[in-house]
Amino acid sequence: MNKENRNIIGGRQIEINGSVLLLIGPIGTFFSRLSKFLKSKNINTYKILFPYKEYGFKKNQIIKFNEEMNSFKLFLLKVIEEKKIRHIFMYGDVIIPHQIAIETCIALRKKGYEIDTEIFELGYLRPNYVTLEKNGVNFKSNIPRDKKFYEKLEKVKVIPKAKYNIGLRVRKLWKGITFIHHAFTNYQITEYDHKLQPKPIYLYYQLLGFIRKYIYMIEEYKIKKNIGKRKNFFLVVLQVSKDSQIVEGSDFNNIENFIKYVIASFKKANIKDCQLVIKHHPRDRGYNNYKKLINTEIKNNQLKERIIYIHDLKIASLLRNKKCKGSIMINSSVGIQSLFHNVPVKVFGKAIYDIDGLTDKKNLEEFLQKPSPPNQELFKKYFNYILQTTQINGNFDGYFPFDHVFNIVN
Repeated sequence: MNKENRNIIGGRQIEINGSVLLLIGPIGTFFSRLSKFLKSKNINTYKILFPYKEYGFKKNQIIKFNEEMNSFKLFLLKVIEEKKIRHIFMYGDVIIPHQIAIETCIALRKKGYEIDTEIFELGYLRPNYVTLEKNGVNFKSNIPRDKKFYEKLEKVKVIPKAKYNIGLRVRKLWKGITFIHHAFTNYQITEYDHKLQPKPIYLYYQLLGFIRKYIYMIEEYKIKKNIGKRKNFFLVVLQVSKDSQIVEGSDFNNIENFIKYVIASFKKANIKDCQLVIKHHPRDRGYNNYKKLINTEIKNNQLKERIIYIHDLKIASLLRNKKCKGSIMINSSVGIQSLFHNVPVKVFGKAIYDIDGLTDKKNLEEFLQKPSPPNQELFKKYFNYILQTTQINGNFDGYFPFDHVFNIVN
């Protein structure tokens, strides 16, 4: 183990004992780095290259697929057989080829084949972690949701603190290059609008988001400074619009319906000297602005000066504020951050942490009136379990502990 790996805190480790196939990775160079690592360990590594350009692979690794998605399953089966594939890696489980790969491999395992599907995703624990799970992530994750499962685990005295090694952040430059190429590539890989399938207009939204960041920084300075100074507040965390966590993982279908529901419930709860702080998702800054909708709901519900809408403000600073009485969200990783800071959580959807003893099971109106804090002993067990079984202390653009994560068996 090299010197850097000695600083890694626990985390997922897997055994590589056969040929590897890479599908679509995170935008940037992460999968090419993974490929180089595996090749250096004498692991046969192949990359299916869709019309979406991904850089850093050698010609003898690349297997091109330019056909319609209805022919991908047979193509994939042929590749698995010819290349004797044992492990398939991908980023996210939302796009069509990844869904096909997961379902295909499940069917093959039932027939006795040894083949794993491993899915990378942004970290459940943030910052400084990425996720790596078998067969599904986020609301499709196989993480146990049963309170009794965690109660039986050994007591955890202290939650480990992640080490942060920023690495070569210059790699982020490749994200921009790749994103631009993808935006001008007309090839369907999702069933609905998604950030993993950008369009030319998304380049405008990205630029708009960059500009808006500094506009909001000026416009909201005084508002942010006064949050939690005098009045208690509940934090409402918005998701990215049209994210799978909303479209597939919840009953709301869109952010607008969620906002209306939360504001209406806040009105019914009739809590004195309390505010709602609605925080926009940073990755959705250029795509949407809910100010007009929120102002309309404020007027309809007669909640003037009771609701604050903000954009860029560190979540941790809000959660550490003693005036923060709870957080409300749909399938957001902020829920785990809230539990970490002992802030009561009301979550909608199919969150991996929506477990008795961690989140509040009352309806939203009752939660706002009397929020229940999480059981910290249970949370420490939960945190440690997902850390050890699904998380990796590293990042896609900077340092990643390849030697620590992948145990090579030749």
